[in-house]
Amino acid sequence: MLRKISLACAINLAILFSSASAHYLWINVDTKSGDRGTTNLYFEEGPRPGDGKYLDPFIERGTTWIHTVKNNKPMPLNMSVVKKPGKRWLANELQVSAPRSIESFCKWGVYSYGKTEVLLHYYGKHIEADSLKDKNSLARAKQLDLDIVPTFSDDGVEIQVLWKGKPAAGRPFKLRGVGGLNKNLTTDEEGRVRFKPLASGFHSMRTSVDEPERSGTFEGKEHDIARHHSSLTVNLTVKNTEKGS
Repeated sequence: MLRKISLACAINLAILFSSASAHYLWINVDTKSGDRGTTNLYFEEGPRPGDGKYLDPFIERGTTWIHTVKNNKPMPLNMSVVKKPGKRWLANELQVSAPRSIESFCKWGVYSYGKTEVLLHYYGKHIEADSLKDKNSLARAKQLDLDIVPTFSDDGVEIQVLWKGKPAAGRPFKLRGVGGLNKNLTTDEEGRVRFKPLASGFHSMRTSVDEPERSGTFEGKEHDIARHHSSLTVNLTVKNTEKGS
């Protein structure tokens, strides 16, 4: 029991002191690049290009899919490395038009947080669609063990975090968006959080799940626990409700 308590304290301290430099999987689509847009995959603190220092596991063993309204079966995408001065990421010039979602997974490997060795897994999703109906059709990515599943409506967005298909209660949920939206939430007993966007534009969110009892070895490195991080990015539209609009 004491060992479990000590390990839990170590994990919490590691998260606290490493949060400023943490990296996550982020996906977007540049609609102005290529005939049908180009999807970009970043492994950085935020959803933008960076030095790509920790990108190699995604190059070696990451998997990325495209999912459309017409074809509910995720189709694999071949991602290519993009290099610019001081920046590195993955990209694919898309051959299928929106509405669509891009989804990705990588078993990253073992990383040391203080004295705790953690086996890291990353999941990401970007939904690109104009109508609420199409957005909701693309909300679920069943191949992702940790999935941020949105339900879009005129009243706002309801999120359900699913861990292996079941609601993930009590999970931290970080939300950022245009208009100064910046919230740190916690999922309820059904794995849900709710929010209203402040302005139209790009929104990003992420959550995590730990498996404290999952110790083992990966690629010759021992780990004490396993950790899973998932992100969702999407462009949201706020309707103007003023009279005369």
